[in-house]
Amino acid sequence: MARYSRRDAALMLAGLPLLLSGCGFRLRGRFDAPFATLYLQMPVNTSLSNKLRRAITAGSDVVIVDHPNEADAVLELLREERDREILSINDMGQAREYELTLTLEFRITAPEGFEWLEATRLSTTRDISYNESEFLSREKEENILYDDMESDLINQLVRYIEAVKPRDSAY
Repeated sequence: MARYSRRDAALMLAGLPLLLSGCGFRLRGRFDAPFATLYLQMPVNTSLSNKLRRAITAGSDVVIVDHPNEADAVLELLREERDREILSINDMGQAREYELTLTLEFRITAPEGFEWLEATRLSTTRDISYNESEFLSREKEENILYDDMESDLINQLVRYIEAVKPRDSAY
């Protein structure tokens, strides 16, 4: 069995970031955007807007501004839709399982009309079982699932922001 000195272990730990950066690895959550300021055109003080604001400010150098005319880019939420479909029913015709869907549609433009990213639709689904005797807990579980789906879509949305091409290469 090989024994390593503290010096050897320190050298291996110091070399680890070099190896990881060579393969393209980077910590999740940090990203670059081709614009310095962003205006979020969506309802204020919602769970979605708060999570998105946190994800952008914590994960990049982009500054969220309060007015569209101060921004290099405007992220416009075109649609946010929650849907619940029945997947299965019991022998009495009552719903036993639902499929929850959360859909976001957005685009990123510049105040003067340049389109950074055309209208894009993101959607995610989760299944939830239903039992009449657990009505209150089902409602809580449904809210937790929607919250989880919202977080997933925000992560995807941030990846779209990161993938936006700078203006000079967009033409």
